[in-house]
Amino acid sequence: MIASMGLLGFVFIAWVYLEDDETAGFDDDLAVKRVVDPAVTIHTPEKLRRFLDSLALVEGPAPDGKPPWLWDTPTLSRIIQANGAALDNLRDLLEDADWHPQHSAWHAEDLCADARWAQALLLKQVEVAYLSRRMQEEEAFTAAIDLAEVGWRLEQIHAWPSFYHRALQAQTLAAQALADLLRQTKLPETELRQFQRQFSLCQPSVAMLTEALQAFYVHEKKLILGPNSGENLDTMPGGVQLQRPGRLFFKPNATVQLFATAFRQMIEEVEAPLAHVSEVRLENLPSRQGSMQPNTEGRNYFAERMKNYTPLPAFLGLARARGNLVITLFAIRRCIAERKTLPASLDELREFKYLLDVPVDPYTGAPLQYNLARGLISSVGNDLKASGGAPTEPPLEDAREPTAEIGVAVAAAVQ
Repeated sequence: MIASMGLLGFVFIAWVYLEDDETAGFDDDLAVKRVVDPAVTIHTPEKLRRFLDSLALVEGPAPDGKPPWLWDTPTLSRIIQANGAALDNLRDLLEDADWHPQHSAWHAEDLCADARWAQALLLKQVEVAYLSRRMQEEEAFTAAIDLAEVGWRLEQIHAWPSFYHRALQAQTLAAQALADLLRQTKLPETELRQFQRQFSLCQPSVAMLTEALQAFYVHEKKLILGPNSGENLDTMPGGVQLQRPGRLFFKPNATVQLFATAFRQMIEEVEAPLAHVSEVRLENLPSRQGSMQPNTEGRNYFAERMKNYTPLPAFLGLARARGNLVITLFAIRRCIAERKTLPASLDELREFKYLLDVPVDPYTGAPLQYNLARGLISSVGNDLKASGGAPTEPPLEDAREPTAEIGVAVAAAVQ
């Protein structure tokens, strides 16, 4: 009996080992279409690292969950003074005309996985709030636009998935800071027009996410196959152990094909309106398994890694909704500043040339909700249920009903 069991075990292990892995499948449709940047060296990654290294933690009690514009002035001042070098380094970084987002140098280190990014992006919101508190309104708007530009620049760097996640995070914080500034602004129409244009240029796009998903597939392929992936050796992910995560139950090519199938489905669905409602549900793809099949570990590895990607269309949908709300709010405040009246409808903003086209709600493809009586503009949110707006603090926080306040006191005064 013992000998029979041993023979059975040997046959099972031999079956697992000897079963051929799939051959590398066709994936030219997922190849990154960008041309590799020919510059010999670039300094932007080094500047980005210097900015993160210069961030200073500030001792003292931190405000409990409140946005910076609700903090007391001494706290804002203390943080700004302690991080003067970091803010200077970020300004120096943003002054670079070209970050060379396609350069192979970005693959050397996963800079956006650094936990200090949360502090870095919050610091810019603190700067916006501090400048606003000091009645330096134009400078406050500039700081908020800088935050949006950080998101725009990171969105273009596809070397690591973390860059895209940080890009949407920066866009969210920029939109919220601008929504707070706009509900109380006293800037003239000409300055608001310029800031509106700058913010519009920084908005994330579906086309960029599609391109990013192609790059993320190639990234996963390189993690599994390493130099055997056929990709440029200069773009191998630095600091990552390029070995398969399992030995006995891991088939590299079969696992890569799971990623190829999944990313094809995501790219196909990312432009559909419902892709913005919740994370993409991958069809006909394996979930996490516990049985000892030839590629059990490969399937489990795939299921765990895809958790980073399936929410991205929903994150983009929310970011676009917030961005469109802020762009519309800019137009309304320009109308108030110049014409001393509120528009009766969002269509009037186009008629008066404050908007080229009325931004739509990405969840429905229809116009955003405009509640003149309550002084609100809102999106139906990811539950697709319109309730006329539900203001939050910070603004635009609720994914079910992102809402921006026009500034009721100011709006009422001009009627």
